[in-house]
Amino acid sequence: MKAYFLSDLHLQTGSDAASQRFAKFLTTVPQPGDLLLLGGDIFDLFVGNKSVFRAKHAGVLAALASVAKSDVEIHYLEGNHDFHVQRAFAKLRNFHVHAEDFFREWQGTKIYVSHGDQIDPEDRGYHLLRGVTRNFFFRLLLSLFPGAWLDALGAASSRKSRQYNHEDAGGQPGRERLRALYANFARTKVAEGFNHVLIGHSHLRDQIELEAGNERGEYVNLGFSREALLYAELSPGEPRFALKSFP
Repeated sequence: MKAYFLSDLHLQTGSDAASQRFAKFLTTVPQPGDLLLLGGDIFDLFVGNKSVFRAKHAGVLAALASVAKSDVEIHYLEGNHDFHVQRAFAKLRNFHVHAEDFFREWQGTKIYVSHGDQIDPEDRGYHLLRGVTRNFFFRLLLSLFPGAWLDALGAASSRKSRQYNHEDAGGQPGRERLRALYANFARTKVAEGFNHVLIGHSHLRDQIELEAGNERGEYVNLGFSREALLYAELSPGEPRFALKSFP
């Protein structure tokens, strides 16, 4: 029995190599009884339950459905590229969609999962956009908007977002500022008693041991993990996730 964490794959189409590799990972690595934590931006664009996105990512969706049927417990945290996806997975058992940060107690350890898109207070433009796209009126508009138009509009927006979040953006001072913000956020969660704090979004890979008062834990960020299909694996009783790459 193991726990797995993946985030920020930014899968673009079902036919690209990254999508095929992820589908193979899903059908070969997690076993019945395992815990699979998906930390957001698994897809480069997947908004709502539009047929254009279901068709584009049919292979990965089929693999996720197969894994869910095999008694793997799956938790999907929405990111800033994939949100309002509850209906897309509503029929799958063992599949839980989260719109906000969540935690899971597993095998005597406490795991906190955050996409990380709300950590940086200076990213005001994104916070405004998030407020607009996550409210009831946007959901209503989304149901009326043609999927092909949404796909075209979202593709342009996601390209800009990837460029902004890429590890080279902002130079060394910008990267170090974000690293410190994310580590400090994780430290507050360790102080609350969480043993593992798993975060995505920044595309800055990190694994840091943290101390907060009498509490100890770790912060894990897989960065832009599509390039090597990075994932984190935790075995019961182990103090830290092991970072691995799927061939």
